[in-house]
Amino acid sequence: MKIAETRLNLLSTPILYLAKGPIMKKNKVRSGLTTAKTRKNSKRTGKKNHSKHKSDGAGITITNGCFSGLEISLKKHTTMLGSDISCDICLDHSFVSDQHATITKVNGYYVLEDLNSRHGTSINGNEVHKIKLKKGDLIGIGNFELRFRS
Repeated sequence: MKIAETRLNLLSTPILYLAKGPIMKKNKVRSGLTTAKTRKNSKRTGKKNHSKHKSDGAGITITNGCFSGLEISLKKHTTMLGSDISCDICLDHSFVSDQHATITKVNGYYVLEDLNSRHGTSINGNEVHKIKLKKGDLIGIGNFELRFRS
């Protein structure tokens, strides 16, 4: 799954920018987005593969607002979060800095680092600057809450 840019806005009409191909997976929630599934023809047998696309490895899930339940895989070595359209995950809110934070894979685990943002970044309600992420951690950036999964 590839995500080029994701723009989310909790205060006004939500805008979501997504890359080509299967890009999101959705639990049954209120926002009305559909689950992206992959169906590819097997070159050897000509039969269709009807298995659901499973997320490999770590990711984050938005837990509040109109995009609640949206799952985003962390496929890159370093994922940039911020309000700028060039960020890997673009969170459109006035409390989110242009380049707010990064999530980096280091020796098999993930590290969240705040990039000296104006309004800070929190983990489970506590303000942090750099921290190793654990499964289930709740990341707070602006008005967004993101649950880390590994």
